[in-house]
Amino acid sequence: MPRVTLTEQQSYEYCHSLMVRATDINYAGHLGNEALLGLVHEARAHFMKALNFNTLVGNGQRTGLIIADLAVNFRSEAFAHATLTVDCQIDELGQRSFRLFHRIRCGEQLIALVETGIVVFDYQLGQVVPLPADFLSALKVFRRE
Repeated sequence: MPRVTLTEQQSYEYCHSLMVRATDINYAGHLGNEALLGLVHEARAHFMKALNFNTLVGNGQRTGLIIADLAVNFRSEAFAHATLTVDCQIDELGQRSFRLFHRIRCGEQLIALVETGIVVFDYQLGQVVPLPADFLSALKVFRRE
């Protein structure tokens, strides 16, 4: 069976550190796959906050970011109480979507690579919509473009 093969990006524009919790450990004694996705979600939320972009729907906001596709390559194990670094990079900006690349490390050890396709969804209209101007502006400011 062929594997999906992800590659590290040349650079990452955001970094978030977090600790593997005891509840993130699976029956094999290491970081579980579903827990890894939760940690990636947490890092993504912090990245969006660093961009000063609100991703929470409600309080008058109709749109939110949703995951359209996801791929993960595990490279090694992580264990309880390890400090992980999640590096993030936005790329492949389209009219309605972008790709978010994640590299998860424990020190210098590569734990996993994660790639997500993200679209903007208008919950009132029930459809994918163009990337908001405030998101694109926030990204430019963050990147100092």
